[in-house]
Amino acid sequence: MSMLDHRYETMSRPELEQLQLERLQALLARLRRNVRRQREKLGDLRVESLADLARLPFTTPEEMVESFPYGLFAFPLREVIRLHSGVGPGGRPLVLGHTRNDLADWGRLAARQLAAAGVTASDVIQICLGGGATPAASGYVLGAELIEASAIAEDPAHVDYQLAMLRNYRPTILVTTPSNALELARLLERRRVDAQSLHLRAVLLTRPVDRAERESLGAGLFAAVRCNFGVGEILDPGFCLECEQGRFHAQEDHFLVEEQEGELVVTTLCREAMPLLRFRTRVACRIARPKCACGRSGAVLEPGARLDGRLAVNETPLYEGQIAEVLSHTPVAGRPFQIQLSERHVVVRVEMSAELFSDTIWFIERLQREIESEFLSRLGIEARVRFTQPPHKTPTSFPGPG
Repeated sequence: MSMLDHRYETMSRPELEQLQLERLQALLARLRRNVRRQREKLGDLRVESLADLARLPFTTPEEMVESFPYGLFAFPLREVIRLHSGVGPGGRPLVLGHTRNDLADWGRLAARQLAAAGVTASDVIQICLGGGATPAASGYVLGAELIEASAIAEDPAHVDYQLAMLRNYRPTILVTTPSNALELARLLERRRVDAQSLHLRAVLLTRPVDRAERESLGAGLFAAVRCNFGVGEILDPGFCLECEQGRFHAQEDHFLVEEQEGELVVTTLCREAMPLLRFRTRVACRIARPKCACGRSGAVLEPGARLDGRLAVNETPLYEGQIAEVLSHTPVAGRPFQIQLSERHVVVRVEMSAELFSDTIWFIERLQREIESEFLSRLGIEARVRFTQPPHKTPTSFPGPG
């Protein structure tokens, strides 16, 4: 049983709920004092016990984008030392801020997650999440530093380079996405590289996968596979951790979790820069509080699908509105389109006008490359553009003369 903070991770339910209540009351005082939008919503509501939580207003993803960039900040910007961007409903931008204390808390919570996966100061961790310096990569680095493990935070541009780093630097822990882990396992098989020749002993995936995929990746990489579940607007990594029983435990000394009509709702109890009160995550989830053999008392989460139509391409969040926005900057702006997701890219089928569709093959191919380039430069995702003919209209018939 690997724990970093035994006291907080195994706290009894009455003790934990008292801590949550005290932190919730302090949070409400900060919101009333420093965030006008929340002050107006809260009014005279008071919380005397956790049962009063249901009387408090929700915060929605739509409010986050409406308040962009700093409308929900509870601390002066001069005290916010880290900013991360994100994607909200419809692909609209949102921003997350962190004070120095927020970053210290993030590192602590991420370190708990790494410790639960068996990471120690003797390990070398390769963090390979794609897309360069992602917010999640920052969290894992903070956690690794606290445990005093060595962290390789350089994200290789190609899986070949990643394999070279695994051979040269001999990391023992790989933190990566399921798609990258699969690509790496396929490369080892294709190159006939014995996975045992690497030094990996554990792979920590950034999101849950089913048992069959976990076992397949474990066999392909010859390493134990653990998973993470996080919500970018809340915390990722560090929101919860997976214990040795395969359960996701919410870190409830920092987060109040609720299940509202099958949706995960979270209150950030300790965040300073941008605290969120009863945030509707738009993630389906079941919450239980069984007695777990691992000894942790945090609520057990069973996450499900997104409830807001958010897609993911190569682990990158994507909304249909973002696709329409990219197409609006091309000659096919306003044309009907359909999307289809694959493992590493999105297929966009655009209905062409009769005039464009009847043009030369050379023109069509150039237009296709132009649109694909727009997707890569604007969204950082690979797209495969396919053109379809407009539907044929049935000619209108008129009755002949009587």
